[in-house]
Amino acid sequence: MRRSISFIFIPAIIFMAAGCAGAKITEMVHPPWSGSQIQSIAIDPRGGIMGAEIAMHLNSGSLRVLDADQTTQLARRVGIDAYHVNSPEGLEALRNGGAEALLVLRTVLGWDGNPQIVTARLIDTRTAEVITGFSWENGWGGDVGSVADRAMRKSVPEAARHISATLLNRIR
Repeated sequence: MRRSISFIFIPAIIFMAAGCAGAKITEMVHPPWSGSQIQSIAIDPRGGIMGAEIAMHLNSGSLRVLDADQTTQLARRVGIDAYHVNSPEGLEALRNGGAEALLVLRTVLGWDGNPQIVTARLIDTRTAEVITGFSWENGWGGDVGSVADRAMRKSVPEAARHISATLLNRIR
């Protein structure tokens, strides 16, 4: 009896585990960064709460981080609004304000208010070239909203921690 339960129970667990996926990072295909080590990053004001969370995580490291408000102030000094900080004039204003790179983030929220997909591009303020870029996708499990699904999904702070660590690995 005990053996027959094992033959049913073990394959069921394997089947359920195969129906889940953790959060993942997909990197853009481009040559590795060969420029100087990045010391300061400005956060795009359109990055929302994800940008604020990532700024906090990056700020705890060895980087100088200009948060969304500081980035907006630098852009306004030269007459540029927050929506155009990645324009040539905006990048020049950021560079003159001490930012070597601009982190541009876009977030799509899932059914539960947690991030579903986050794209990140780090742009050199001197050349406007993409230093690194990747997308982060939240995990899933079973049916949408199920206990397994909720257990696999990451919150904004968890996603920001993962994205920050990936970003630091790409530029260090």
